[in-house]
Amino acid sequence: MMTQNDEIVINPVWSRFCTVQIDSWADWLASIHVNSYLETAERFIGLNPFWVPTNEDRTPLFDNLMINDEFLESLSDAGLLVWANSTFRDFVTALRPYGRAVKEIDYVVSFFDTHIAWFSRVYQFIRAEAIMDLRSNGRKI
Repeated sequence: MMTQNDEIVINPVWSRFCTVQIDSWADWLASIHVNSYLETAERFIGLNPFWVPTNEDRTPLFDNLMINDEFLESLSDAGLLVWANSTFRDFVTALRPYGRAVKEIDYVVSFFDTHIAWFSRVYQFIRAEAIMDLRSNGRKI
């Protein structure tokens, strides 16, 4: 998100999420061949431009990078509201600084940037399911 002064404002929930997850992301990305993984994802996006995910369809890319049920459960109701009203672009903005330190994360951020519309749409479906699950577990969101 940008302010009127062109300053980048990072969503506090996504910032915390990135801080909490960065070590596991770096380990996961180091354990796979990132370029092959992203090439496969590129093909999937090309072949499935209108794919609508369900919780059963969640991939390691989503589970490892974007949706972490344990993290969501740790948030206060106010934190959940901030998260629920944020966008995928907010997540990418919070992740971008880590790409300067970890090249594999930079590759992923660039990939997300390239396919921002696709990931934003898919994320909306996954976020909606996560919100329904949280509500069914009694969370006020």
